Amino acid sequence: MRNDIIDKAQELGTMIAESEERIRMTDASDKMNANEEAVELLRTYNDNRKAASEKLRGTNPSKEQIKEFQSYVEAEFEKVAKNPLISEYIEASRDFDNMVNQVNAVLSYFITGQENSGGGCSGNCSSCGSCK
Repeated sequence: MRNDIIDKAQELGTMIAESEERIRMTDASDKMNANEEAVELLRTYNDNRKAASEKLRGTNPSKEQIKEFQSYVEAEFEKVAKNPLISEYIEASRDFDNMVNQVNAVLSYFITGQENSGGGCSGNCSSCGSCK
């Protein structure tokens, strides 16, 4: 039985690796990483986020300072996400993550018999809106 389980896990892993979601995410990543503008936008975003984070490190920031930091990071991210290659990667990555989370929720449900309260697919189709 154990070998059958391992075989099915390998089959599932192959199916996930060959899924439209993973292929789309990989293609989007390749295109984004091959584009100098997108790479520079991401580098600048990461540098700015790190610098802003460093200013708060070692301090006891107030709620206002934390909110300012979060607003700053969100604004910087919005700038980056306007790039169509980065935006496509973000969307494709989100879709792939959602699919993997649904698979994990189904596995968890069938192993434990309990629905995952964190959202996603529970494996119990009676409570489902539909699978994508």
